[in-house]
Amino acid sequence: MPQIDSSALDWVDQLETTLESFDEAAGHRILGQVFDLLDVEDGLAHVVMPYLHRVGQRWEQGKIGVAQEHFASNVLRVRLSMMLHSERGGAGPQAVLACMPGEQHEFGLMAMALVLSRLDWQVCYLGASTPTAEVALAARTLRPRAVVLSANRRTAFAANGPALRRLGRHTPVHIAGPGATEELASLCEAQLIVGDPVAGARVLHETCVPSGVRARDELAGHAAG
Repeated sequence: MPQIDSSALDWVDQLETTLESFDEAAGHRILGQVFDLLDVEDGLAHVVMPYLHRVGQRWEQGKIGVAQEHFASNVLRVRLSMMLHSERGGAGPQAVLACMPGEQHEFGLMAMALVLSRLDWQVCYLGASTPTAEVALAARTLRPRAVVLSANRRTAFAANGPALRRLGRHTPVHIAGPGATEELASLCEAQLIVGDPVAGARVLHETCVPSGVRARDELAGHAAG
């Protein structure tokens, strides 16, 4: 495997150049190289998420326009959606993942969904700006091991505290994203997921899946390989 730090920076630079030039084919070629040479988790943690952070910064600084920001986001959304679809079909615990109402920033949640799928979870991904009543409907229907809700804004959780407390009476609720804090987790009677989306997915897996089951699954995976 190449040195991740130096290679990751090169790939981030290449994605910036190609996608800001509206070159979708080249962008997908670079992403293909990333996920061919790195495992999915490293590709997400060291290339995709840092690139998306850079895109947001460059847009805020006025270095790129709305069209470039939207184009880059759409290319990444398509790629991650395809990867998530290809990983579906796990036999492990069920999880419902959604962004809080009004929250359009979904890439961190998509990355978490993808990592959980690779850990054999059955993932119901609801996406951006999902009303809490719809999350509750999915939870009542599926009875998941975990509901994960993400937001960049603290107010998204604070404004929906009563709804999340009601949801948590029947299903374990976890909050994630830059807007999630210990204080808000306490307010919403939820569990806080800390760290980047890849690390957060792994922590959720370790929290919800008994160690004996994880060890058995790892042995089965090695035997299948």
